[in-house]
Amino acid sequence: MTLHVLCRKDEVQENELRQFNLKENEILVIKRNSKFYCLDARCTHAGAPLAEGELENGVLKCPWHGSRFKIETGEVIQGPAKNRLRIYIDDVKDNNLLVDL
Repeated sequence: MTLHVLCRKDEVQENELRQFNLKENEILVIKRNSKFYCLDARCTHAGAPLAEGELENGVLKCPWHGSRFKIETGEVIQGPAKNRLRIYIDDVKDNNLLVDL
């Protein structure tokens, strides 16, 4: 496992959806209940930018067609998307959020 610095942990506020680009990967970072979740930043249905979506009770809603994903697992809980979002393993060290690519 190779961890890469994605951002400083203070760059993402509680319940914020924030996209970062790292080595050609678009990664969505969500901070919820002081825990970080790192997922693919594009919907698996039509490629919508999920940073423009909505977060409610740990569920991420796509801004274009309303697909819903669990942020803990990337699992689709409502379509039209059929494929889950990739989840990135993350860690916090020295005020930085690190992800495994």
